[in-house]
Amino acid sequence: MKEGTIEVTGKCSVCGIIGDPITHTLSPMIHNKLAFVANKEAIYIPFHVTSTGLKDAIKGAHALGIKGLNVTMPHKQELFHFVTHVDESAQKVGAINTLVYSEQGYIGYNTDYIGLKMSLEEEGVEWKDKNVAIIGSGGAAYAAYVSVAEEARSIHLFNRTARHAKALKEHMQSYFSTPAFVHEAGEDCSESLDIVIQTTRIGMGSYIGEMPSCTKAVLKEAKIAVDLIYHPEETQFLKYAKTRGCVCINGFGMLFYQAVEAFELMHHISCDKENTLKIKREILKYMEA
Repeated sequence: MKEGTIEVTGKCSVCGIIGDPITHTLSPMIHNKLAFVANKEAIYIPFHVTSTGLKDAIKGAHALGIKGLNVTMPHKQELFHFVTHVDESAQKVGAINTLVYSEQGYIGYNTDYIGLKMSLEEEGVEWKDKNVAIIGSGGAAYAAYVSVAEEARSIHLFNRTARHAKALKEHMQSYFSTPAFVHEAGEDCSESLDIVIQTTRIGMGSYIGEMPSCTKAVLKEAKIAVDLIYHPEETQFLKYAKTRGCVCINGFGMLFYQAVEAFELMHHISCDKENTLKIKREILKYMEA
């Protein structure tokens, strides 16, 4: 294998990512760099798969011997119908983002929550015995909840639609005993919130320049502000948090480390930490260019 290139031969294993849309994904860059430094004969490519073609895509991928697949929106919940086994990680999060090949079919995992956990740890964030606020109630909110629930003092859910937040709380009460509370979007919380994790799309795409309506209420006393959006690098939510003196963290670390965990599952190896950090720096430099 020449430096900086991937030679595709008959020994090369194939992995990839499916989603709709898919052109924005950074996953191929991350996985192919990981494969290169690990000296794995493997290639990772994106596949555009719509909801109507999902079942056939999974069946075809398994028949072709595709070793592993990552899954992005909007397929993370639907995949429960098309796997042979669901790992506890995916059961807790209520979504599958990683498929690993077995002869019987794909095994479904979730590495999103591990990605966020590793990102927070890398930034020195302590959530043990802290009051954590989570904005949103979608799949990313479920992953955020699982990341911190075992050690947090309490979890406070803020969402425009209360019934969705209540559904999130009810799902998690099957796995965690951490006290959880549902708040209206703009409601003040009687407890002092230490860490706020923003999981919605507000701040990116057509919502760029906007921030959730509860932002000012939840950041009154918070010391840490996390936005799972990584493009733009600094959302309006994080800009406001910075004016409040918060330590601000965007979603790139979560994206990167969930990919590393998925790579390890697909290839049944552990990545070298020094090489992994080097790849992270390379991709951050690419994003800044």
